[in-house]
Amino acid sequence: MSNHDSKNLQTHTSGSLRLLSLKRDPVPAKAAPSRDSWTLLLPTGPVRVCTGDDHEEGVIPRGSLALLLPGFGHTLKRHAPDQPFGFTALQLDGPFPEPLVSILQHPPRKWQEQSFAALRSQSLKQLFGIFTQEMSHPDGLQLMTRELFLILLGAELQRLTEKEDRGRFPYRLSRSTLQLVLDHMEAHLGSKNSVPDLAKLARCTPDHFIRLFREATSTTPHQYLIERRLQRAVQMLSDGERPSDVATNLGFYDASAFTRAFKHRFDVPPSKYAQEAYDRQFPKKG
Repeated sequence: MSNHDSKNLQTHTSGSLRLLSLKRDPVPAKAAPSRDSWTLLLPTGPVRVCTGDDHEEGVIPRGSLALLLPGFGHTLKRHAPDQPFGFTALQLDGPFPEPLVSILQHPPRKWQEQSFAALRSQSLKQLFGIFTQEMSHPDGLQLMTRELFLILLGAELQRLTEKEDRGRFPYRLSRSTLQLVLDHMEAHLGSKNSVPDLAKLARCTPDHFIRLFREATSTTPHQYLIERRLQRAVQMLSDGERPSDVATNLGFYDASAFTRAFKHRFDVPPSKYAQEAYDRQFPKKG
């Protein structure tokens, strides 16, 4: 077990668990929720949970225990300018024992849509309080205590979510599901490939699909589709097809839209690329 003390922030680690106690905001970078860890958070004041470009996911009320899902890049901010906050947070990394691992692999749908969950369970809040006190104790934390906490945490989360539909709504796109979506897009590059249709393949809502796809590929479905169309356009132009035919076959709105996208991506218009490809294949003699 290791400890770090400062006037405003205390940290304690035990195995794959990390405890952070912040007396007062603003939140320093080393105390921010990890993108790779599940985080149990108990704030001393109301906290705005944000992701991305300051997009507010919701508010955790003062004294309420919440679970932040990994992968969203959460930031924590004051709910009101005159309402400072601190928190006790526990970052959880795997491996996890059952039943906790099953809950975390398939969290409820509403948790994923909001990227965090307010856990309305007094027994869970008490369990969190007891464990975090034990973890910050100078004598350290026993392995058995840590494992027992994770097992009890899983059991209580399972009780809270037993009526939720978890299995039908993925937390991350599996390799097979992602490949299914990519293969479909590749086979229908010239078609619309609407997000609702792709989301049906992944068995989730359109908004959630965009989030999962971005997490898996670091781009949006639309950006991915345009990139694949442009890569295919290079092949087709090199094979001697006319730019206007390429634009039509690959589903661009019109030839000018194709020209703009191609020039933006490759710094030359498709007509010039096609001519250069032709000249390379059939160089002039003499």
